[in-house]
Amino acid sequence: MNPQETISVIIPCYKAEKTIERAIDSIMSQQYPCYEIIAVDDGSPDQTGTVLDELANSCPVLQVIHQKNGGVSSARNAGIRRASGKWMFFLDCDDFITPDAFSKLIEISDHADICCGAYEIVTDDGHREKHTCASGDRQTIYESLIRGDSALNSMCARLYRTEMIQSKHLLVPEGIAIGEDVLFNLEAFSAASHWEMMDDSIYQYNLGGNSAMMNAEKRFFDSNQAMIRGILDFTRRNHLETQLFRAVLDIYLRALRRDYGKAGAAIRFTSQMVKEISQGVKREQLPGKQKLYLDAIRICPAASVLIP
Repeated sequence: MNPQETISVIIPCYKAEKTIERAIDSIMSQQYPCYEIIAVDDGSPDQTGTVLDELANSCPVLQVIHQKNGGVSSARNAGIRRASGKWMFFLDCDDFITPDAFSKLIEISDHADICCGAYEIVTDDGHREKHTCASGDRQTIYESLIRGDSALNSMCARLYRTEMIQSKHLLVPEGIAIGEDVLFNLEAFSAASHWEMMDDSIYQYNLGGNSAMMNAEKRFFDSNQAMIRGILDFTRRNHLETQLFRAVLDIYLRALRRDYGKAGAAIRFTSQMVKEISQGVKREQLPGKQKLYLDAIRICPAASVLIP
């Protein structure tokens, strides 16, 4: 394989003995022939590691890494360090991709550092929901990632240029159960010079009833605290507090409103939260309405109930 053309497919694996073969089969069925598979057994207590080793015996493009359990981010990072292809592609061990996934992404890859496709979420009851990526300039990308209003948040269903990821030493934040994809993508899009999006669905994401994301829906604000802290850190390190003020305000209010409703969120929106959101924001540089929002919540955080 020519590393200038190869896609390095990184699969974090945990308790995947029943699903990993289907995931790998979906890669082996690709129309695009140049890929390597890096499957990371993250200390699975079942037979995942054995299944992977057996598959590797008959699949020369499959590399298996065995490590102590460190979580999905740790497993992805092990794959990032091992990747040798021109592109990286992340696939979860219980998901799969369409046979034309790689060929479609490669078609839009000229001059791009990130190429994004759409994906479908399938729940245990069979409900299907298609998600596409927001497209636009860097401001649009940042706002969509922070607000979580498109498929941009996921690390799956896309190609990342390996040289960009590795030269910038980008890794997935470890120790964060919810929102690690968002924080990685903020850094990746900050490093990228160009990106391309397409509406074709190339990835099926299976959302089980006991997944971290499903459980987070029941306690959304608390579950997303680590991600929110990471977003604040990103805006401050990159001096984007003013530019992304409204998006950061939105993620606080949306998370609280999801848990408590609009009125309940206003009661729980504290002066400490206002301080976190407004730190470093240059009021004179904000658009008119955003000035009003900033003034209102500084005077009375409960006034956030009036913010759409």
